[in-house]
Amino acid sequence: MVAPTMRNRALQPQLTTLVLLGITAIASVVAIAWFAGHGTTNQLFDRIHELQSAPPMWVVAPKMLGEYFLFWTVALMATVLIIMRLFPRPTRWPRAVVIGILGALAIRYLTWRSLTTLNLSTPLNGVFSIGLFFLELLLLSNGIIQLVLLLRSRDRRVQADQLAPDILEGRYRPSVDILIPSYNEPEFILRRTLIGCQALNYDNKTIYLLDDTHRPWAKALAEELGCEYRTRPDNRHAKAGNLNYTIPRTNGELIVVFDADFIPTQDFLVRTVGFFQDPSVALVQTPQSFYNPDPIARNLGMEDVLTPEEEVFYRQIQRVRDGAGG
Repeated sequence: MVAPTMRNRALQPQLTTLVLLGITAIASVVAIAWFAGHGTTNQLFDRIHELQSAPPMWVVAPKMLGEYFLFWTVALMATVLIIMRLFPRPTRWPRAVVIGILGALAIRYLTWRSLTTLNLSTPLNGVFSIGLFFLELLLLSNGIIQLVLLLRSRDRRVQADQLAPDILEGRYRPSVDILIPSYNEPEFILRRTLIGCQALNYDNKTIYLLDDTHRPWAKALAEELGCEYRTRPDNRHAKAGNLNYTIPRTNGELIVVFDADFIPTQDFLVRTVGFFQDPSVALVQTPQSFYNPDPIARNLGMEDVLTPEEEVFYRQIQRVRDGAGG
């Protein structure tokens, strides 16, 4: 039974939904009037088409490097590359400079795109041209928002440094259960992961190998490396079911979950457990790196040049979300 207040709240449309519906309705009315040959609407789009056909010179995209705008575009991009080279780990002001330059270039592109490239010669051409432009505008807006949020990117390494002494000196050392769910990984993969977890610089820990395929060698491996071995009657709901079955059967104050092919750094717990001294913290997520190259970059022979997508997600996007309260 759903409470009336919650049911009413669920039926209330969000402001964003109302705005999008309003824009769609207005665009539909304008398109219908244009196709119907409404005089005022036709005159408006004819006038816009004339401006698109003869735009101001400062809007037109330059075609030669010696031209004013193209020269400054190349110069700005060169500045961005130089700053990135000088500051591989950017501080606040280099990041602000780069974001400002990229924002200016995006606005310059948007000005050119909106004032010179739309095809409004007929209603049919106009609908497709404007529709494509608005789709591109949505993508560009998303990119600009991410650039702005980058100014608030949060780096927790300093905070981890400040909290680590509490762990190292024993002032805060809760019990930690390390759960490693496994299904069909080979022995050499599991062995590396278990050895890596045993090497963690933290005494008050228990490592559990959660074997979802009842392999005798996995049980022997867990015993050999001093780990707890757990199975369950079935393997319903895959890894989530494996974890949900085991968690109520452990008693650690904190829980760490590693995939079966993860190898944590030796100071992983030293740099993460301290965050839980804050009673409002319920979960800490850390970045991860892959020791095999990104497949796309490897196929292109650019694994030393292109940043893997996972690295961008964990070391950039997640920091932006953290800085924005996400």
